[in-house]
Amino acid sequence: MAQVVVNMGRRARPVELLVLGGKHKRSKRQITARQQVEAALRPPADKLEPPHWLDDEARAVFLAVVAAFDQAGLRVLTNADVNTLAVYADAVARYVEASRLVREQGPVAGNKPHPAVLAAAKYAQIMHQAGGRLGLDPASRATLAKAAAEQAAPDEFDRLFGQREE
Repeated sequence: MAQVVVNMGRRARPVELLVLGGKHKRSKRQITARQQVEAALRPPADKLEPPHWLDDEARAVFLAVVAAFDQAGLRVLTNADVNTLAVYADAVARYVEASRLVREQGPVAGNKPHPAVLAAAKYAQIMHQAGGRLGLDPASRATLAKAAAEQAAPDEFDRLFGQREE
């Protein structure tokens, strides 16, 4: 039986981020082709609604995140992100519950850490991972802001001579 080897290198980044970073070895034609493929693969964003299994607290977090992106004018979230956003929203709601328990009952139960302390730490980790994938942490937002600024304001060279050939 043949064995499949999976390359576990870095995750692929959208071509826009590669271009903004400036460290790439792609021609303008390659960049344009990749942009077209990425646009064709981009899922629609017409069903950004919380899944039925979210409780009221998590549902409120879900809707607040969608509203925040909408108010910022960022069309980043798609239908494919609904489950990741739901996991994030659920983790936020559970983190709040665990934190409340720790405040009420204390961080120690007997001679061991309160189970809610461990739960809060786990939910914080889930929030961090899912939030990073959704653009909800400072580094992700900075990347989005940089991309938006670069697209919105061409530099003096671009104004005078057109787009640069990469």
